[in-house]
Amino acid sequence: ALQCSAHVAFTNLKCSFTDKSYGDFKYCYIKAVNRTHKYISSYAQMAPKSLNNISVNIQLLRNSNGYKPFFSLNTIDACKFLRKPSNPLLITSYNTFKDHSNLNHTCPYDHDIIVDKLYTGDQDLAFSRYLPIPQGDYAIKITFFIYNAKVCKVNLYVKLT
Repeated sequence: ALQCSAHVAFTNLKCSFTDKSYGDFKYCYIKAVNRTHKYISSYAQMAPKSLNNISVNIQLLRNSNGYKPFFSLNTIDACKFLRKPSNPLLITSYNTFKDHSNLNHTCPYDHDIIVDKLYTGDQDLAFSRYLPIPQGDYAIKITFFIYNAKVCKVNLYVKLT
């Protein structure tokens, strides 16, 4: 059987709250493990609110003389997805970070959000199993909406080799 694989390297990470009444990032960084592998960690300090209406928009952009849309998922109802995951691509995306975060239960969310040491080695085979993605530089833009208001953006930049 033919198996496709790719090495994923995190190259940049940008995190920001567009609405500070919901929270702010304590930290958001990439750290090198060695020359080829890195991990990301972030800590979103949330305002003391019970959140049960959360939507997420995920966009994949490829760098070709500037970042251009490569693949886009519609905005998804995160609470509905966490209750009953059904989309294989979203399940794969979620599985890549759920063991490294406290985003591992259904809504409501009433605590800080932590992603701890999400390592690139865990990502190498995950997506190439479903999508034949060419080598290159990519941006994964994730926008979070709470009660339909844009609250937070996370832009993750990766290199596939």
